Amino acid sequence: MPRKKLPARKTLVKKLDEIVSEYIRKRDGMCVVCGSREKLTNGHLFTRRAYSTRWEELNCHCQCWGCNYRHEFDFYPYQNWFVNKYGQEAYDDLHKQHVTPRKWSRTDLMGLIEYYKQKLDENS
Repeated sequence: MPRKKLPARKTLVKKLDEIVSEYIRKRDGMCVVCGSREKLTNGHLFTRRAYSTRWEELNCHCQCWGCNYRHEFDFYPYQNWFVNKYGQEAYDDLHKQHVTPRKWSRTDLMGLIEYYKQKLDENS
């Protein structure tokens, strides 16, 4: 029996980004910085360029488009909200995770997609 070919890594990353974004927006329901319920996005405390924290729930929170955009130039409001909610130790631990490189296999990515599909189903 031939082995089933795994989807391309780029395809899996895009799908995972979409499903995690949907989950985070449903989980939070409003911008954690300003409270808006309009034009919601999945904001990342630490940049999503680092795969070590790209899909980490503690790194992802709902932000309106304006607060998410502003975060690129003014880190303080989101950082301040996070530290007030979770504490400095959680912030430091998340930063340590962020700067520790992590490579995800395609199998890992597919597992995360299934995990977040289940979480979405549970919250529907």
